Amino acid sequence: MPIVNDVTQVNAIEVFSIATPHSTEEVQAAVRSTTLPLSIGGGHFSIGGHTASPGTLHLDLRRMNRVLRFDPVAHVIRVEAGIRWCDIQAFIDPHGLAVKIMQTYANFTVGGALSVNAHGRYMGLGPVVLSVRSIRFVLADGTPVDASPTENAAWFAAAIGGYGAIGIITEAELELAVNVRVEQRNAKMPTAAYPGWFDANVRGNAKAVFHDSDLYPPHYTSARAVT
Repeated sequence: MPIVNDVTQVNAIEVFSIATPHSTEEVQAAVRSTTLPLSIGGGHFSIGGHTASPGTLHLDLRRMNRVLRFDPVAHVIRVEAGIRWCDIQAFIDPHGLAVKIMQTYANFTVGGALSVNAHGRYMGLGPVVLSVRSIRFVLADGTPVDASPTENAAWFAAAIGGYGAIGIITEAELELAVNVRVEQRNAKMPTAAYPGWFDANVRGNAKAVFHDSDLYPPHYTSARAVT
């Protein structure tokens, strides 16, 4: 039986077979062709055995990486779920546009980020889902569902962060932002001083585009704030 592993290469999982669909229609066909339980993989960055389940038909969505529609005037792009955020950025950069909200790493797939309800780094913009206009996902019987915050809203809320439990996200329509050059600033400080520093320098500061703070082991008493 084939082996599926995550990015760490220390969580090998034996699955029954692997399918590599190229479209929503091929995902539908794969789902309808089996009675096996399913597992879903994108970039395989969900570590610790979350990428696959033993004995499943594993759907590797990384070949579903096309841009389906792009409107540079409306700042909207529709993509397949297996595309990476860095690939979207490379596609839209010549048009002066940028991904509006994204998690820290750009090599995750869009479907994976939405399935785990990834956080964002952008101050005041919230998690990645707040830039999602709509999604398409495939139910266990192969039926496709289109959902958004206003259409099939309950389905939308269940699919985002649902880890594929109610369906396989295959497409997403995303809002984009105007691309701007940013400057990175770093500040190292005692961990206890960080909340006050954040309130004084980041919270409510229109110049702070995105921010995080790294804690230093082994005692975690010092922090490096990156803005």
